[in-house]
Amino acid sequence: MGTWINGLFFTALGALAVWLFWSEVQRKLAAVRQAKGPLPTDQPARRRARVISEVLFQTRVIRHRPLPGLAHAFLLWAFLAFGLESLDHLSHIWLPHGFLPTAGLFHDLFQGLVALFAWAAGAGILYLAFRRFVSRPKVLGELSATSGLVSLFILTLMLTFLAKHHGWVDGDGLSGYINWALHTVTLFAFLALIPRSKHLHLVLGPAAVYFRNERPGMLKPLDFEKEEMGVTRLAELEQANALAVFACVECGRCLEHCPAAGTGKALDPKALVLRMRDGFLADPTAPAVPERVPVDWLWQCTTCGACAEQCPTGNDQPLTILEFRRGLTSEGEFPDTLRTLFDNLERSGNPWRHNPRDGAAFLKEQQIPLHDGSQPVLYWMGCMARYDEAYRKVALDFVALLKAAGVEFGVLEGEKCTGDAARRAGNEFLFQQLAMENVAQLNETGADLIVSTCPHCVKTLEEYRTLDGEMRMNEIPVLHHTVFLRQLVDQGRLRLDPSRLPSGGDWVYHDPCYLSRYQDEDAVEAPRDLLQAAGGNLREAPRHGRSSFCCGAGGAQLFMEETEGRRVNHERSEELAATGADTVCVACPFCRTMLRDGLTDQGREATPVLDVAQLLARALPGRAV
Repeated sequence: MGTWINGLFFTALGALAVWLFWSEVQRKLAAVRQAKGPLPTDQPARRRARVISEVLFQTRVIRHRPLPGLAHAFLLWAFLAFGLESLDHLSHIWLPHGFLPTAGLFHDLFQGLVALFAWAAGAGILYLAFRRFVSRPKVLGELSATSGLVSLFILTLMLTFLAKHHGWVDGDGLSGYINWALHTVTLFAFLALIPRSKHLHLVLGPAAVYFRNERPGMLKPLDFEKEEMGVTRLAELEQANALAVFACVECGRCLEHCPAAGTGKALDPKALVLRMRDGFLADPTAPAVPERVPVDWLWQCTTCGACAEQCPTGNDQPLTILEFRRGLTSEGEFPDTLRTLFDNLERSGNPWRHNPRDGAAFLKEQQIPLHDGSQPVLYWMGCMARYDEAYRKVALDFVALLKAAGVEFGVLEGEKCTGDAARRAGNEFLFQQLAMENVAQLNETGADLIVSTCPHCVKTLEEYRTLDGEMRMNEIPVLHHTVFLRQLVDQGRLRLDPSRLPSGGDWVYHDPCYLSRYQDEDAVEAPRDLLQAAGGNLREAPRHGRSSFCCGAGGAQLFMEETEGRRVNHERSEELAATGADTVCVACPFCRTMLRDGLTDQGREATPVLDVAQLLARALPGRAV
């Protein structure tokens, strides 16, 4: 592509661009390495499959924002297609005709494919630029000069390639050289800019997706013998967390779906990540709270997992927040209302200080069988099923369903709270204390399966498996009751008669966060399958499934006061009521309480809020309604 002077100039320019790129990438990786290692390498096959699905095919990006996601996917696929083309383009610095064939079948097919992606990417970047600079959704944040530059660079790269491909310039003349030089300079400028902008996700994003946890909020137990007390500094976070922080694409999906931010509270999950990024680059060994992370943000999170579910680059804000809560609580810094929760759990083994004898009396009065070691199924009731007068009805209906299906089951007379609220509130010591007492009982049962009507209990019981020594629960499967009930229906063991329920009614199902986002897809579909089997005319709320909106109770919020913005349960209750459904269906005791209160506060106390098990029990043949 010209003289040796031309070759030296562009070679030097390329070397400068590579140095600018790599030196900045190294600076960011050095910050990541200051966090706790090593990076997780378990389940490599699942991790590789996740990268193929979420990075190569952009499934998460497209699923949650179809149009912008598809536009972004076109850009990624274009850059992958351009990889070989760009190498061939740069080889023209010294090779007059590059190294790829200039004619023939491969040339025609390859160049045609690249041109197709170039057109798609050009359309995609124009749409994304319009969205960022003209329509400007609030979640994208302030206008960014680097975003404008990147849009210009991508559009220039696409147009200069298309100009060469379609013959808009004279390939052997001055216009062809100018077109080539413009493409080359833009490519080098883009390379230098990438690590200095949010577009570093092009480099770190695939790694962040590979190393992220399978499910959000997966806390590792603290080892108190090693004086582990929780996180107070960014350097005490895991390297996978730090890597995801630098891979953040600043898309605002987390902010858009956060129930705290969406109801006028201060918590901003996007800003949390950006503040952490700045902190890692400044001094990750300095105290992070409140210097980098405001205290009120930490206590407004419901740990619903919506932000982590939406994030395309593996950020897990609930995990970060819980880590910092543990650090604060270990220093005695937590909301005053949590003191009552902690005291009650310590003294009575449940959050409301009910006398355990009252729970035992309820079991005896209702003839709920105790687990004697012979039954294959253990029903883990949870505190609300054992003590709450309203939710006891759900427990009794679930027991009726188990008996109707011929399931041999029992419950633990000495069951205590799993410690879910204690752990989400940062009291790891109390959580492990409760876990130790529960695990001792669970390991003696000999049960083949644990089933619970509480998604929070399901998740926390699963977390027992990460504990060490005598506290570690045996590998007993833990299922939510809707998943188990669907198995019974599919096996023909549980028979339902839809005619027993009033016809013509519409139901709307509210997905619990700890079921729809903390469990697999089966837990999303099972409640819906059951409601349809019971003959329900099911309506969907605008936000449903894995994109469901929180009820406001998780993350120990049930035991704290909402003092800022609108109540989360009011927001969700109004959305469910707007569907026009006659009945609100739930599958979580927390959700049932919050939505019942929300509808009552809004003058809709006549709207029934029923657990899936209650509706199924009404469809049991021969049972009194």
